[in-house]
Parts: sequence; C-alpha cells; structure tokens
Amino acid sequence: MNDFPLNLLMGMIAGFSVSVPLGPGGLFCIQRTLSKGPRSGLIAGLGAATSDVIYASLAILSLSFIRTVIENNKNLLFFISGMALMIIGLAIFSSNPVKQLRQNRESKKFWEDYLTGFLMSITNPGCLFLIMGVFAFLGTSVDRSSGSFIISAILLGVFLGASSWWFLLSTFVNLFRKRFRLRQLWNINRVAGIAIMLLGVLAAAKGLSNLLRTLIH
Repeated sequence: MNDFPLNLLMGMIAGFSVSVPLGPGGLFCIQRTLSKGPRSGLIAGLGAATSDVIYASLAILSLSFIRTVIENNKNLLFFISGMALMIIGLAIFSSNPVKQLRQNRESKKFWEDYLTGFLMSITNPGCLFLIMGVFAFLGTSVDRSSGSFIISAILLGVFLGASSWWFLLSTFVNLFRKRFRLRQLWNINRVAGIAIMLLGVLAAAKGLSNLLRTLIH
C-alpha cells in the first residue's frame, strides 16, 4: 500500500517522458490548439495518452503473445501507420481554418480530436518499445506478479504524466494563438500537414523497405 505514491510517481515520469518527443501527435496537438482551441488540443493529447496506457500495460503485464505479434509485424505496422499519417496530414493540409473556427463555435466534435490522437499513437509500434526503454531506464521492476494495486498505480501515473504534458503543450501554444491571423492559420495547417505527411512517408518507407528485404531474403 505504501508503494502506491512511488509507483504513481514513476508512472507519471514515464508517461511524461514518452510524450515529450515532438512527433505526429505533438504536431496534431499544436495544429488543433491553434485551429480549434486549447480544449481540442488537450483532448487530442488525451487520445495519445490513452494509447500510452495500453502500451504500458503490455510492457508491465508481459503479454508475450501480443508483444511477439507486434514485434514480428512491426514493419507492417510501420507501413500502416505511415499510410494513416499521410492521410491525416493531407486532411490537415487541405483543411479550412475558417470552417474549423465556425465548427468550433457551433459544435464541439471533441471525439474526433480524441479518436485521431489515439489512432496516431496506437498504430505506432515504436511507442511500446519506447515505454519499455523508459521503464528500464527508471528501474521499474513491476510485472504481472506485482498485484493489481501496484500495476494500477503505474498505469494511472502514465496517463496522468502524459496528460500533464499535453495540458502544458496546449496551454503554452494557446498563449500565442490570438497573435495568429487567418492567413497564418492557413500556413500553419499546411506546414503541420506537410510535416505529418513526411513523417508518414518515412514510416511507410521504412516499413515497406524492411518488408521487401524480408521477402527477398
């Protein structure tokens, strides 16, 4: 019982650490914050945080079958995630900031932000190995035999830590949101869309090249 605060803290550090690198999720959070507001950016981040919890549970519970499936099919998953990122990036590139601002006033489709943030993270198998690396670095020795109370503390910490980062990022970006004019929002959508598409191209190319290399050999 006394280990709960320590494991909660370790989980928060892990969740925060795996969220900080600026990847597709970070770019999406920034774009949503600038285009639709801080709540949309935060909710997009919460989708990614949910994915982090799922991967953390796989790392802690040592679900060898699922981890083996991910390991054996990571190239295919990289290709699929790359294609998904290219589609999302294209949608952001072609999005109309005027329409987004109008929709933000009329209807709060936060579930779309959450689902997109979740999908952008859950389709990236690298998240599992990143979390496993952070756990190893922190010296976290929790496994499936540690008991549900301790495991829950770690997973709750991962979610809180990741959510803290997305809250900080969306809040910080929102401080400068009012300084952007409509034309600048257009450019931000295009830059973010291109960046996410490029990340998608790199991920898909990596997965495809490794798949072809495997088939050849």
